[in-house]
Amino acid sequence: MDLLSQTIFQGWGQYVLVGVIVFLGQFIYTAIGFGSGMVTISLLALFFGNINVFVPFFLLLCLPTELTVSFKDREHIDFRRTGKFLLFIFPGLIAGAYLLKSTPDRGLVIWLGVIVSLLAVYYLFFEEKTTFTLKNRAWIPFFGGISGILGGVYGISGPPLIVYFKALKMDKTSFRVTLLSIFLAMSIFRTGLYAAIHLYTLPILISIILALPFALLGVLTGMRAHHRIPEQLFRRITSVVLLASGILLLFKDL
Repeated sequence: MDLLSQTIFQGWGQYVLVGVIVFLGQFIYTAIGFGSGMVTISLLALFFGNINVFVPFFLLLCLPTELTVSFKDREHIDFRRTGKFLLFIFPGLIAGAYLLKSTPDRGLVIWLGVIVSLLAVYYLFFEEKTTFTLKNRAWIPFFGGISGILGGVYGISGPPLIVYFKALKMDKTSFRVTLLSIFLAMSIFRTGLYAAIHLYTLPILISIILALPFALLGVLTGMRAHHRIPEQLFRRITSVVLLASGILLLFKDL
């Protein structure tokens, strides 16, 4: 029996295409601390359409990146602030997961794409001229809750957190590990949640195993890239990836 007949892949060509997308997503994820969900889910939805299958598939492939970076750079994590974010993210994840189960309105993705694109343009061209601060921790419930809902529905929880942490002007190592440590906790929580509502099937689990080498290659190359990127260039790259992600979301639904 052909191994791929037991997976979500419709032939070897699709398997390789998905593998390349997974590699690209995990490379970006490891290098800058976000972008994997926005890029990978957007591209998978663009080519294949069925995010109900690919969101749980993608989730487990992010764990190697999140575990590796969170452990390696753990001394840069503000555990108190991270804990407060998770307190508001988890309820949003529950709500988002059930929305995913009921097939959410794709029009919401258009608004997400517009917001992400506008924020990216701000960071690219106006951040140095005008700036805003979100140091008041009263913002945490707002950004945490929105992030949780987006993560549960679309696997795209990054934009609210990116806006918050970019506003704090963190160095690249602290920025990356802070995001990935939050995403790690979210991934563990969502894995149990998705399993409880039966989003994982045997074909999806076999597909994850086959795609894992692409993910690990992305982690290894992304780690090297992160250490070679200067701070100023890192900030611009994060803004460019944010803009590309917003455009991908818009292109998918328009």
